[in-house]
Amino acid sequence: MRDEPEIREKIVRVEEELKHQRELMIDGFNRVDKRFEVMTTRIDRFMIWSFAGMLTVGGIVIAVIKYLP
Repeated sequence: MRDEPEIREKIVRVEEELKHQRELMIDGFNRVDKRFEVMTTRIDRFMIWSFAGMLTVGGIVIAVIKYLP
């Protein structure tokens, strides 16, 4: 058949494009994973500071209540 080489060429081009699309998707997923890791680190840091601040304020309130009157 005369069309066979053209069909094979098209198949090769489609396969190459699919491979490229897969690489782009993997790259995008890796970037999203990195962003989630950064966000998780920021949230963890915020939680630690919030907890420490809450304990400090609680300690100050208890000290004021205990030693003022």
